[in-house]
Amino acid sequence: MPDDSDTFQGFIRVNMNLTRPINMSIGSRPPSIYEVLAHEMTDDSLDRRTITSFFLPRDTVKALFVNSVTTVRQVIDVLLRKFKITDNPRKFALYEQRLEEDANDNRVKLRKLTDNERPLLLCLEWPSHSMKHKKFVLQENDTGEINWEDFSVPELGNFLRILDREEQEYVDEIKNKYRLRKLQFKERFKELEQENAQKSKDV
Repeated sequence: MPDDSDTFQGFIRVNMNLTRPINMSIGSRPPSIYEVLAHEMTDDSLDRRTITSFFLPRDTVKALFVNSVTTVRQVIDVLLRKFKITDNPRKFALYEQRLEEDANDNRVKLRKLTDNERPLLLCLEWPSHSMKHKKFVLQENDTGEINWEDFSVPELGNFLRILDREEQEYVDEIKNKYRLRKLQFKERFKELEQENAQKSKDV
């Protein structure tokens, strides 16, 4: 959709594919009665945001109205604001996802976009026959190393709870496996005893 300048506008669709918990601002809370009585009301305490940490549903799709000069970094910032995500924008990156169909297998390839690339221009370069096989995906910024200092205390607490739960599930799985094996051994020993007893009678 052209305008009066050299730029033009259009919509892009971004799939939110986040695997880690995010922090979201869900509004404000009123001051407590203790703050009022103690006269601790300040400009900052009049509007306190309530932050909650949760997992965003996979493949959540958001359509954005952008122009031809909107950069990848700007798209990420807009997405975070629309979902009221309070995490550091540098923790996220925009990827170009391409599905390669093969006779024997389908492979998904991701290309991390640079901050200065322009998504609207990029998607216009996609061949029409491959439009359904390509899309933009917002994911965690995969740098190969996790910078734990970028995460808040609630996020780190969520990670620990997830790891504890996974560890407990793994321990329970091993216990159940050995418990089943123990029952199988007992049953087999019982069968062998019965077989030996029957052989003794036959003799």
